[in-house]
Amino acid sequence: MASTQCSALSLTRQATLKNHSTRSHFISSTASIIFFANSCLASPQAACAADDNPRYIESEVQMKYGTDSTGNPRTRGVFVRRFTGDSTGYTFPAPRPVSLVKEWPEEPPFSKKDFFRADEGDDENFYTLPRLVYHIDEPAVASLTQYYRANIPAGSKILDICSSWVSHYPLEFKDKMKRISGTGMNALELAANDQLTDYEARNLNVNPTLPYDENTFDFVTCVVSIDYLIHPIEVMKEIEIIPSLKRFAVC
Repeated sequence: MASTQCSALSLTRQATLKNHSTRSHFISSTASIIFFANSCLASPQAACAADDNPRYIESEVQMKYGTDSTGNPRTRGVFVRRFTGDSTGYTFPAPRPVSLVKEWPEEPPFSKKDFFRADEGDDENFYTLPRLVYHIDEPAVASLTQYYRANIPAGSKILDICSSWVSHYPLEFKDKMKRISGTGMNALELAANDQLTDYEARNLNVNPTLPYDENTFDFVTCVVSIDYLIHPIEVMKEIEIIPSLKRFAVC
């Protein structure tokens, strides 16, 4: 088993040398390989017990970048790799329950200056171009995916706020959930998210309301984005009335 792992690791390193021409790409890729190898060797049983889902999916996304002289859209294919959160070799022990209950005053103890940003420029300028990248590493993606799988039952209606081209849900969610909606800054990123059944581009820093009726969703997710909101209290109040209290109200 050990020799097989070493051979696979050697082949992976060779592929890395061919696919990463710059020093930074090579270093980051090599670091992830070493981390994965150590995880496998530390828990070979878990590493070899891969599920049926692939570790990642590569696809070509058509991005519109303009129009021609007749007004027809001009597109260009962009190759992306999406982590599925499965078949990674990482293990996820049962988490210990932690109480997050805290008594808050009726009025939020914050002022507008508490949400001051060093760059107060228009967010939409930054998000004009789609960014088909990850802001967290693969272990974090896998952890989120497994958490969703364990806590969101089939047939649920989910809203992913501050969404983009990935939502980190398990692959089977697209077929097993009743609805998966998303809101985000860039419509092209949302269109590339194949787990969403519908979406609406919305800048919550300009309009901190959600375009949905009460009791529309069972779950609301928000991944590594709450820190970008300058009206987080208002957005949380919107979320509070959206989940259906008949079933679940989880954020």
